[in-house]
Amino acid sequence: MNVKVQSRHVAIPRNAGAGLATRVQLVLARFSDSIARLELTLKDINGPRGGRDKVCVVRAQLVDGRQLVVIDRNASLRRAIGRALHRTKALIAGRLQRRRALLRTRGRRAALPQLEGSPA
Repeated sequence: MNVKVQSRHVAIPRNAGAGLATRVQLVLARFSDSIARLELTLKDINGPRGGRDKVCVVRAQLVDGRQLVVIDRNASLRRAIGRALHRTKALIAGRLQRRRALLRTRGRRAALPQLEGSPA
C-alpha cells in the first residue's frame, strides 16, 4: 500500500508526516493487499480563527479499480484523522464482505445442476 500525506494550510511538524503514514499503514494493515494507493489530505478551512474547521480527506484507490473517498471535519485534527481512518476501514471491510458474498452466491449457482427444459 502506497501512502501519501498532503497538508493544506495546516502546520505539520517535519517528522509527523512519516509518523502519520506509519499510523495509516498500521490501522489499515489488514486491508493492505486490497489497497493500491491511499492519499491523506489535511486541511484547515478557516485558518487560526478556530472552530470545527480541521478536515481530513482519505482517498483510497482499491486494487480492483474502485475508489473510496471519506471526509471528516472536527475541531481536533487528530480526531478528524482517527474518525476518517476508522470510517475508511469500515467501508473497505463492508465492500470486501459484499464481494465475498457475491462470489459465494455465484459459485453456488454454477454448482447447481441444470434441469431439463430450463433455460441455461
